[in-house]
Amino acid sequence: MEKTDWTKYYQSPYKTATITRKITGRTLVRILKKYIKYPKGILLTELGGANSAFLELLIDEFNPAKYLIVDNNLAGLEKTKERIKEKDNVVLLNRDILKGNFENIMSDLVLSVGLIEHFDEKGTRKAIKAHFDLLKKNGLAVITFPTPTFLYRIARFIAEKMGLWIFHDERPLQIKEVLEIAREYGEQMEYSIIWPIVFTQGVVVFKKK
Repeated sequence: MEKTDWTKYYQSPYKTATITRKITGRTLVRILKKYIKYPKGILLTELGGANSAFLELLIDEFNPAKYLIVDNNLAGLEKTKERIKEKDNVVLLNRDILKGNFENIMSDLVLSVGLIEHFDEKGTRKAIKAHFDLLKKNGLAVITFPTPTFLYRIARFIAEKMGLWIFHDERPLQIKEVLEIAREYGEQMEYSIIWPIVFTQGVVVFKKK
C-alpha cells in the first residue's frame, strides 16, 4: 500500500483543514476540561503532532508546564519549531512511536489526532499502547481516528474518484478494535463521533489503570 506523503501534506494541507480543525479543536477542549480538574501546569504529550493543528489552542487553554510533541517527520517538526516561543515550554522529539524509546517521559495527558489509523493492525496496537506507556498512573489518553460511517465512506469515495485523496495508508477503524486494545491498559471514560467534519472521527477517552 502506498504511504501517505506527510512532508507534502505539511507543505500543502487540505483546503478544508482549517474548518475541520476548528471543530475537532473545540471537541478536544470540551473533553479535556471535563476530565482534567486542575489543567494548569500539566505535562502534555501529543503523538504524531508534527506541525500540530492544536498547538496554540491547547497552550492557550491549558498552559502546560511541558508540551511534548513526538513525531518521526523532520519537515513537520521544523514547521512546528517556527511556531513556538520559549514561554510555550514546547519540546520536540524526533522518534518513531512504534519503536518506543521515550526516555522515561511520563505525562498527565497523552493525545493523538488522526494517527493510529496509518498502520496495519499490529502497528495500530503498538500505537495505542504507546499512549499508555507515556502516561502516569490515572493519566488521560485521548485518541481520535477516522471511523467508517456511511458518511465517511461516501466522502472518501468521492475524494478518491476526484484524485484528491492523499491519505493512502489510512485505515478507518471500527470502534470495537480501538476499544478492545485500549481496555487492556486503561479504564474507558467515553466514546463519541465527530460528525460535522464529514470524514467522521471517533474519539475515545481512557484513564490509565
